[in-house]
Amino acid sequence: MKHYEDDYQDDEVSKSAVKREMERWQKLGERLTELNQSVWAQMPISETLRVALEENKRHKQHGARRRHLQYIGRLMRDENVDAIQEKLDLMDPSSEAYGRRQRQFELWRTRLVNEPDSLNEYIELNPEVDRQQLRNLVRNAQKEVAGENGRPGTAFKKLFQFIKGEASED
Repeated sequence: MKHYEDDYQDDEVSKSAVKREMERWQKLGERLTELNQSVWAQMPISETLRVALEENKRHKQHGARRRHLQYIGRLMRDENVDAIQEKLDLMDPSSEAYGRRQRQFELWRTRLVNEPDSLNEYIELNPEVDRQQLRNLVRNAQKEVAGENGRPGTAFKKLFQFIKGEASED
């Protein structure tokens, strides 16, 4: 008697799973087409994909656009999809990664204003930072918080924007 179970391998991926994965890549490629070229420059994508994304803008008819999106989906096979997805999530305000990053910026801002030793720690972690500007922003934010009303204002916001800007340059 022949055992048919031995003919089937568990590591084979079903055709439906392959289609779902291709559809996921195609949707990710479609999200990339909605972004501008300056954002593509920050993405970990190949030159071939970058050219295909630029060409997508030329296709106006529905059928041509659909076929080109399928082509972009095929190109996505060779890309690091997880890294691209992570970058897109950091740009999307509704994503969990974006919120987590914003909270991290807020934590650094609060630490820099309230804990004097944290300035050196931040500079060690970010050696490329403009130290003089950072020190000035921290000093102004500390004065603002220690002022009459004790509430943070523009200097506090400027410090946050500075920290956020430094992180986006990485």
